[in-house]
Amino acid sequence: MSTLPETITEAAVRRHWRLPLVAALALAFVLLAVISGAAYIVVLAGATGTAERLVVDRAARVVDAQVALVRSRLDPVGEQLELIASLAAAGRIDIESPVDVREALAVMMAQVPAVSAVGFATLDLKLHRAVREPDGQVRRDTISLVGQPQGMERFRQLQTSQQTFWGALFWSESIKQPVVNVRTPVRRIDNAFIGGLIATVAVGDLSYLIGDQSHGGDGRYFILVGRDKVLAHRRLIDPRGLGLSEDKPLPTIKEVGDPVLANIWDTPVRSWRIDHALGDYGHVVDAEGRHWVFVYREIRRYGPDPWLVGQYYPLDEATGDLDRLTNGAIVGAATLAVAIVLAVLMGLSMARAIRTITSAAESIERLEFEQPLHKRSRLREIDDAGQSLDKARGALKWFGAYVPLRLVFRLMELGEGAVVSRRRNVTVMFTDIVGFTPQAEDLPEQETADMLNHHFALLGACIDQDQGVIDKYIGDCVMAVWGGLSKMEDHADHAVHAALEMARVIREDNLQRAAAGKTPVRLRVGVHSGPVVVGNIGAPGRVNYTVVGDTVNVAQRFEQLGKEFMRDGEDVIVLVSGDTIAAMKHPEVLGELPKPELRHVKGREEPEQVYRLV
Repeated sequence: MSTLPETITEAAVRRHWRLPLVAALALAFVLLAVISGAAYIVVLAGATGTAERLVVDRAARVVDAQVALVRSRLDPVGEQLELIASLAAAGRIDIESPVDVREALAVMMAQVPAVSAVGFATLDLKLHRAVREPDGQVRRDTISLVGQPQGMERFRQLQTSQQTFWGALFWSESIKQPVVNVRTPVRRIDNAFIGGLIATVAVGDLSYLIGDQSHGGDGRYFILVGRDKVLAHRRLIDPRGLGLSEDKPLPTIKEVGDPVLANIWDTPVRSWRIDHALGDYGHVVDAEGRHWVFVYREIRRYGPDPWLVGQYYPLDEATGDLDRLTNGAIVGAATLAVAIVLAVLMGLSMARAIRTITSAAESIERLEFEQPLHKRSRLREIDDAGQSLDKARGALKWFGAYVPLRLVFRLMELGEGAVVSRRRNVTVMFTDIVGFTPQAEDLPEQETADMLNHHFALLGACIDQDQGVIDKYIGDCVMAVWGGLSKMEDHADHAVHAALEMARVIREDNLQRAAAGKTPVRLRVGVHSGPVVVGNIGAPGRVNYTVVGDTVNVAQRFEQLGKEFMRDGEDVIVLVSGDTIAAMKHPEVLGELPKPELRHVKGREEPEQVYRLV
């Protein structure tokens, strides 16, 4: 098979850069995977962040609700106390009448159920009180401040105060539990101190309030005073058994019997899933073999020390939704991975099928028709295209057999411009088998055809090797041209070299024929160079791309002159014109040439120089 002309190869090199189909499909699927994965990660991250925030926000809302409950229970106490103080300062309550004072205090207790006791301390160091009994009844009495623990100290604090304040909690002997207290000085318009009011709220009431399930409590609540004193807890609803007293009104976090709360200030456990959602409003600790999330809020109002209102719950409860989201993410990622793998496999299958079509088209472009091009595909369009290409291959195979391949390549390169008639200097060769007609008469038809096909294959290989083009076959003759399809400066050199190669291969083939008992083939070769007209010659419906002119006729005459020069027993004779020798760029490769003989040829007035090279 001949090679592509140099101009076609150069044109292919100059093509713009193109991406292979397999690479394009792979890149497309990779980009799809990256974009889908990135979108999935963004959505997952957003969903995870949202789930984390929802988990924490849910707990935070419960804590905020508990803070609101504490304030709703305690703030009205201070407000009612200030109301009583303003009435007393304005003289609307007769502070000189213990009965009037106690009745006013009892009315206040009816208005504010959270109050466990309320008292009015007068300048005569008497404390007029209203105390809520365990059965809900209000007891009214008057006691001396002098006999009360820290009574005088608390009275002096009232004397020096200018506004309502929450004092340090203390132990209430009457109800046997600690109480929080709010105090308000009573001053006339001239700021003269005339007494002080104090109201208390039992700690057990606070514990019951924030632990009420109707308000969002679930038994894992707490209120701490400072960092380690427990003000409210399920255990403090009934504080008996905790050893509380005036000296020790509140238990520590280690004493309430809550092993989780006891570890609240242990070294936090880092949890990437919830830490950033908690921020400064909580942390995670390890206790009882589990991770616990603490969520809390600080209140700075009800006493000298800040309160910490909060809840805790197991991390796995907090992250249950996140676990389900993570499991969904894993399933989604696995599904995406499987989809990508299937897509890549399908893409590779499509790429292979399309590559088969592409290879078939490239083979047709190279005029290579020996092997079937089509491979069956389950993709209908690709299979149809493959069958069509296979049919085209069959048709083009015959086309390539009838038309010179170099002409086809030239047409592929230049299109219709390649067959425009033009004048060009070329070298023309004619060959003829001596005595072929008598030989053919003695051979069967198929054997005759086989012999000619073998002979033409030998000559055609020599012509193709030296870049010649077989113009036509005329019986047992071959006409070949060098320089017809494209300009060739050394057309004569190639033609002469091809003729000498023909002589060599014919002699070698005759040795094999003689060994097989067959008649040797005797060949005459004539070569001449000169101007011709090259192009499409013929009727519009049937043309040949050929060369015409006197040079063609002279070349044929040189082949006929071989009859005069060829002697019996010689296998090959090669006659070359003087014009061909003159046209050679490197005649020195022939060595010392024999002296040319002059012969008149038909159509020429002047005799031609005839060189016998073989």
